[in-house]
Amino acid sequence: MRSKSRSRTASTSARGAIVAAALLAVCAGPGHAGLPATPSVLALPESTPLELASRAARPIEGGGAGWESRFALQEAGEPTSPPAPAAEAAPPLAGKRKALLYSLLLPGAGELSLGARGRATGFFVAEGLIWSHYVWYQVAGKLRRDDYIEQAQLNAGIGSKHEDDEYWRLVGLYERSHGSGPGSYEEDIRREARDLNPDDPAAQDAYVAERLPTGDRVWIWSSPELQSAYRSTRASSNRAYNRAKYSFAAAILNRLVSAIDTQILHRRLQKNRQARLDEGTRLLADATPDGGARLLLLRRF
Repeated sequence: MRSKSRSRTASTSARGAIVAAALLAVCAGPGHAGLPATPSVLALPESTPLELASRAARPIEGGGAGWESRFALQEAGEPTSPPAPAAEAAPPLAGKRKALLYSLLLPGAGELSLGARGRATGFFVAEGLIWSHYVWYQVAGKLRRDDYIEQAQLNAGIGSKHEDDEYWRLVGLYERSHGSGPGSYEEDIRREARDLNPDDPAAQDAYVAERLPTGDRVWIWSSPELQSAYRSTRASSNRAYNRAKYSFAAAILNRLVSAIDTQILHRRLQKNRQARLDEGTRLLADATPDGGARLLLLRRF
């Protein structure tokens, strides 16, 4: 039994020696340690760093790196890893004039066309607040106008309400429309007529008749306190209308700011894109085995 096990061990050792010698012959290449000069199947051609970089940057079809790039990474001593997924293409940048036109029509639309949603939201909110301000004070002015007209109807005897603003101003300025003495609108009109036509009584009467209110437009206040309340309500209505007009100035300003912002944003985005393109360009130089030189331009797309 011992002789059989020894013979098996000897034969196994002999086989291992033969396999080891064969592997050494394959790995050593031609002319090594007296072995026959046979070409090695696994021997890699000598490569320069430029060839390694070019082969590493050359993918095969299917999205992954080919055997050339994997061998190049192994020769360069770098660990191989699965290729990173390609970045999604950036959306096309809107034109400068197009973004400017959008901002003039609706502040924030130009920023939105350039992909800046946060900045666009700010201008949209500002535009909404501006027109909300306008509607608020327009409604407030209208309600207060109806209020002082109603006061004039109840306390001054006016039967009309569709009159111009000058008429309502005179209602608040004079205590009564007809008669003589202080607080009479007719008295002031006759004074103006005498100053314009001092020697023509007929022309004076025509001037007064043309301007003096008649019918439902005649007024006389029942008390100075009620007339004062009327003036206060009318002044409040006018202030509301004036504040509503400020909204137009604010809307124009919002459009100008948005237009300027789109131009600044467009310039910044163009610089960022150019910087990314510059980062994706590399120029490699290398010396060839025969003493020459080679240049390789790598561009990331």
